[in-house]
Amino acid sequence: MQNHGDKLLLGFLGFSLLVYLLSMVYREDSSAGLTENSSNMDSDTSIDRSSVDTKVVLQGKISLESYALNGEATKRWKLPGRLQEISGLAMTMDNRLLAHNDEKGVIYEIDYRKGLIVKAFQLADIAKPVADDFEGIATADDQVYLVTSSGRIYECREGAASESVLFNIYATGVGRDCEIEGLAYDADQRVLLLMCKGSRKASLKDQLTLYHWSIDKKQLNEDAHTVIPVTEFSRHIESKQFHPSGIERHPVSGNYFVVAARQKTIAEITPGGQVVAAQQFPARRHRQTEGITFAADGTLIIADEGAGKRARLTLYPVLNSRQ
Repeated sequence: MQNHGDKLLLGFLGFSLLVYLLSMVYREDSSAGLTENSSNMDSDTSIDRSSVDTKVVLQGKISLESYALNGEATKRWKLPGRLQEISGLAMTMDNRLLAHNDEKGVIYEIDYRKGLIVKAFQLADIAKPVADDFEGIATADDQVYLVTSSGRIYECREGAASESVLFNIYATGVGRDCEIEGLAYDADQRVLLLMCKGSRKASLKDQLTLYHWSIDKKQLNEDAHTVIPVTEFSRHIESKQFHPSGIERHPVSGNYFVVAARQKTIAEITPGGQVVAAQQFPARRHRQTEGITFAADGTLIIADEGAGKRARLTLYPVLNSRQ
């Protein structure tokens, strides 16, 4: 009887040891799984932390003074030959850079971090891209807009690489008043800003005029335009003239940034038309500034036509976002 009891005791101890060993193996497997999940969580947390850092930067007050235009710590890219006459820049909602040339309705996506063309698509109803004097580009919602010097607006969806996309054309009529030289989207007002370069009306002479075109109504907003005397710009720079060549709305401040190729100047104005500041670019760096836009982190992106050489893309990060 005692031997039988000893056997039961030994059996129970053996079974307990087996259960303990199995539990240790399971715990190790579980720990390995937790370690892997923790690694994924740290990775996600790292991404979130980076986003938080960007948000902290963008929550600060950003103005023209937030960019070291005379500094050397910028990225500059020479663009491929087919973008020699680059004329306009715009960012998509997911932070991709679009650009266009002057004469043909071909839109390029550029990797602005590397200066490479990612793809190109064209506005075409048959085979060849539409030809016109394009002077600006903007994106709103899922649509891309181009404007001509006469004020015609082309609307299309973004195409895939080498795709031909159909388009709509809207005649704004502003070409009777002035020559258009820039396009931007104001998301707060849901309007496209058509910027005048040269006036054809005496009442608009020596003034910078911005017309507002509603993307919902597909027409100009009546009596909704901004007029700024050129003298307001000359207060800030060594020139009595100001010939705008590109415009973009800042994604953080909501102010408009305008570049002037002839004066090699960039100016910041409020939506109400007040000139906040203006600075001149180093002449050696910007040959003929035609395009301007901003990345999601506030980086200022400038495009210069080739003027007989290769076009360039220049990036100015927000000062306090530099590593």
